[in-house]
Amino acid sequence: MNRNVVIVVLGLATVLSSAVLLAGVSSVWVVALTGFFFVVGGTLLTTIVSENFQRVVSVLRRAPTVFSEVKTGLGDDRSAFLQVAEYYRRGRVRAAEMATKGMDDLFLKQGAQMVVDGCSAGELNRTLLWRLANVREDEKSRLRILHSMAGFAPAFGMLGTLMGLARMLFSLGNEGLAEVGAAMGFSMITTVYGLVTAVLILKPIAIKMEQRSRERLAWQHIKYELLLMLSKKEHPTMIREALDALTLGRELKPEPGVFRSPLRFAKVS
Repeated sequence: MNRNVVIVVLGLATVLSSAVLLAGVSSVWVVALTGFFFVVGGTLLTTIVSENFQRVVSVLRRAPTVFSEVKTGLGDDRSAFLQVAEYYRRGRVRAAEMATKGMDDLFLKQGAQMVVDGCSAGELNRTLLWRLANVREDEKSRLRILHSMAGFAPAFGMLGTLMGLARMLFSLGNEGLAEVGAAMGFSMITTVYGLVTAVLILKPIAIKMEQRSRERLAWQHIKYELLLMLSKKEHPTMIREALDALTLGRELKPEPGVFRSPLRFAKVS
């Protein structure tokens, strides 16, 4: 999908919607459709211009899935990681490397590979923190895009209202009631579209995506702690018990800007 093509199409949709209003079209359906294209097209246009195009597309593609159940935890990577910990603790580096290749999670897999390859503790810590910071920044950018769209939509709704009122005032005395009513209808329908888009669609999606983001960041912190335990060659049983203690009925809420996990405080017998 080409960014310039999308900008041109959305720009044309917004301009044509304004032109239809100024032309004095009185059809109810035409007024409703032009109001929709004016608000939605203008919102998307300003968002794409002000934000990264690929991220905007990614957010729009992910938006319908935020209310579906997502898989949390390590899944099948749990047993594979414990196997890597067992092999690495016993000094079976080749077997640990083969077990690492069986993991699906990229963060966990690359971190375990660094440990198996003999990466120093300092380098491992710097690399993992850098990747965590990238994940957190990516999540913030997605939420910023949604909040920006939620702010642009009512603005375009109000702009459409002002344009409709201006068209209505200029047509008083020169046009019939149908044209005046169409202008008034355009001014009202754009306000409705702007509020519905922002309050009933974009803001609930943003709230849900923020919850999903916190869950993903929490699990990234957990994986970070697991990799530190792996680098110290801690016993797989300790890793398993710490992970179980963390995931049983605990709410995962990492503090913003602090890389901290309850794994540090898990009591293992």
